[in-house]
Amino acid sequence: MELPFTTLDVFTTKQLEGNPLAVVRVPATLRDRLTQPVKQKIAQEFNLSETVFLHDDTSKSGPEGREVDIFTIESELPFAGHPTIGTAVFVRHHLGDGGAGVQTLVTKAGPIGIASLASLPRGIRADIPHNVHLHARTLRDVLPSTATDEEMVAKGMHPHPAIRAAELEAPVFSIVKGMTFVLVKLPSLDLLAEVKAGRLDFEALAPRLLDEGWRESFGARYYYVDVEGEGEGGEEAGVRFLRTRMVELGFEDPATGSAASALGAYLTLAREKRGTRFHVTQGVEMGRKSVISVETTVGEGGETGEVKLGHVYLGGTAVVVMQGTLRVDA
Repeated sequence: MELPFTTLDVFTTKQLEGNPLAVVRVPATLRDRLTQPVKQKIAQEFNLSETVFLHDDTSKSGPEGREVDIFTIESELPFAGHPTIGTAVFVRHHLGDGGAGVQTLVTKAGPIGIASLASLPRGIRADIPHNVHLHARTLRDVLPSTATDEEMVAKGMHPHPAIRAAELEAPVFSIVKGMTFVLVKLPSLDLLAEVKAGRLDFEALAPRLLDEGWRESFGARYYYVDVEGEGEGGEEAGVRFLRTRMVELGFEDPATGSAASALGAYLTLAREKRGTRFHVTQGVEMGRKSVISVETTVGEGGETGEVKLGHVYLGGTAVVVMQGTLRVDA
């Protein structure tokens, strides 16, 4: 079978920056032949952080929707941020065939509404599905308290004592079931620059680290630093500026929209207590600067009066890098 594909760099206006994404179109006639195991192998062939399979068949989604499947090199994801933005830019601006009228991407986590973001060329704002959950335990609660520094590092924790201490105390937060992040706050950009690729075995930790009913999940550490007053434009009213890194699975991700969405949701509920705009810059240290926009809204949680998360909007743009045809015997 022959499948057309396009690669895009996401969360950037420049080729060879941002986060690469492959979008593979699945013609309606090939939908049943292209199985999930074959999609997984194709994702491994591209060897990018995520590959999207965009279905031309609109019999289930309707003409204003498109179904998508999102794969890492290891597994399928219910939702991910940079694939959402990159696919939306592709559909709206490069697909043709009525793509400009598409209003929804249908993921395993649910439908995601997409709209234009006027502040960016070909910008997209996606209404991110969420079912947020703050887990009761941290890494300190589940890693052996008697472990030596060397044993901690061998388990995948960071060798720098200050970074490792922040990892141990960091909240564990799910944006949806199946997408969980350890949100590690660091005090300085110097420490953020010290973060290194590692591999913490979240699958083995999940039965103890994650709450019951949430344990089948992708997991990663997401490091962040507040940068107000440090040259990132933090003086702008109503915007919280952050620098971030996502280093897990043995590699660094240039931009992680799902993690940025999770971080924005967590900070809104735990710290801001109000709807907030977040300007997130990621990928600087690896030479692939990415700019991610997150905006949250809140309401009151009924009789308790607690802040309840309303919408989580993820924003960004993307540029096309390559196009071609994938040939697969299946």
